[in-house]
Order: sequence, then structure tokens, then C-alpha cells
Amino acid sequence: MINSKLGIGPMSSEVIEAIFRSSHYLRKELMIIASKNQIDHNGGYVNNWTTKQFTEFIKEMKVKYPYSNVKICRDHCGPGFNGIYDLEDTYSTIKTDIENGFDLIHIDFCNFRGSKEEMFKESKKAIKYCMELNPKILFEIGTDENIGTNFGPINIEEIKNEINFFTLFCKPEFYVVQTGSLVKEINQVGNFNRNFVKQISEILRMKGIKLKEHNADYISKEDLKLREGVVDAMNIAPQLGVIQTLMTIKKCLIYGIDFSDFLNEVYKKGKWKKWMHNNNPDNKLLCCIIAGHYHFASENYKSLIKQLELREDIKENIINEIMGVINHYA
Repeated sequence: MINSKLGIGPMSSEVIEAIFRSSHYLRKELMIIASKNQIDHNGGYVNNWTTKQFTEFIKEMKVKYPYSNVKICRDHCGPGFNGIYDLEDTYSTIKTDIENGFDLIHIDFCNFRGSKEEMFKESKKAIKYCMELNPKILFEIGTDENIGTNFGPINIEEIKNEINFFTLFCKPEFYVVQTGSLVKEINQVGNFNRNFVKQISEILRMKGIKLKEHNADYISKEDLKLREGVVDAMNIAPQLGVIQTLMTIKKCLIYGIDFSDFLNEVYKKGKWKKWMHNNNPDNKLLCCIIAGHYHFASENYKSLIKQLELREDIKENIINEIMGVINHYA
């Protein structure tokens, strides 16, 4: 069982350490939620780490922060999330995750290239495979791509049927519900649909399943209160990458360090495109801030950090800044 109410994306080694340090000092259980883009069996954009390298670093964090309690979770395990639609890649992720001691796997086949019926069938096969490798593995279920849709009564019966399908052969820890939240640029642009979420929450609780909200970044204290009693847990990730990028750029400006090579690299790679909302590509600095975290493993970023380390403990300052955000949610 997972008691944590907060899942955090491992955007960098600083973010990972902030998660463990926060858990250690707050004495709170937290979840670290690794997507296939970030960490995977064949590497990811976070330090270019494989799953094994990622979990080796986590072992170090557990020693450094002995009072921490962090559940290791796979976020969005399914085809297409890393541009690979071959199911063999998904199964390699599952196998490697379980071999390296993950606590929970989010089975998400929303990008599966087939009918809804085929998607459910393949999701079931993947879950059964997980259970064969580790009967104690926990599951998060969600088969709808989060696009900030405000669902209503018409969708409730469909969701009921989906929940009933999965509970025939497993008991999910979490079920992901589209609450209306959506992250674009450096803002929360969605609208929380409390009435709908409350109805789904009641259905889930009758089955002993917790409701999980994704895309919960940039939510105010007031909006967090709206979720009390209906949302059991939420995920945040891009906000933390933005914070690290912003702090790095700000410190470069303070110390007169040229960060144009990093800016040009981030802009050229175009990872910012999926996050754009009201702005346009001419806002080059915003594009860099939005997507800087995809390039923390680049030589250009490492060079900036090395130069900043000569002037202050930049990594420590980044960790502390990220802890502030974790405390906001936790």
C-alpha cells in the first residue's frame, strides 16, 4: 500500500535529492514517478541514466537520508511515450523496473495503436506479466491521454466499465482521472472539475481504489483545498524542471556567465513545442525555460553548473528551492 499523496518527477539528480531530503525531514512518504522519457531500461534524458543507474543513485539517497520513505514508481508505462510503439519496449521497461525494485507501475496504453477493445486486452496482458514477475507489485491504471478535458456525467458510465474491467483481475492502488488540470508553458491552464471528480472518487472508494490527478503543477493553496476529500494523490514534474532552469539562468545573469550556447541548444531541439500555449516561438527565453530540463545532461548545461560552482553551492541552492515546492504540495 502507498500512503503518499504526492508523486514527483525525477527531472534531475537535484530534484531526486530534494525528494529524499524532504521525505527525511518531513517524515512523509513521497513517490518518485519516472516516465519512460526520463529513465528507462535503455536510458533517458535524466543524466542519460538507465533504470539500473537510477536505482543505484536512489540507494545512495536512502543511505544519506535514512528517515526518508520514498516509493519508486513508473509513470506512463506503455507504448508511444518515448516515441517507440513496439510492445517489446514496454515489456523491457516492466521487466527492468521489477528487477530493480520498483514499488508501482502505471500501466497506460492510451497511445496503443489499435481499438479500445484491443487496448484493454493488451493492458491486461501487461498487468498479468507484471504480476508474474512480482505478485506484490502495485498498479496505477489510466488509459486516457490527459488533455485537460472536462468530463461530465456522460463519461461516468464509460469510466465505471473501465474500472470494472481492471478490477476483475487486479486491484489498482490508483486510478488516474482527468480532473480538468493541464500544464502549459509555466502555468496551470486547466479548470478543476470537482463535481465530476467527486462522483468518480465515490465510485473508486467503494472498491478501495485511490484517485490520482496528473498535471497538478502550479496549483495554488486555494485550489489544493478544492481537491480535499476527492483527490487522494497528485503528480507534479515540469514545474520542478522550470525552477531549476530559472535558477540556473538567474545565477548566470548575476555572475555574468554566458548561457547562450545552452539557450540555443534547447531552442534548436524543439522540446518546448508541446508545452506552448498563448506565446509564440519568437519568445526564445520562455522556450528555454519551458524545456531546459530535457538538456540538463548536456555539456552546455554541465559547463554552466561548473562555472556557478566556483561562485556558490548552486546544487544545494537548487535542492532547497525545489524542496519549497514539495513542501507546498506535501
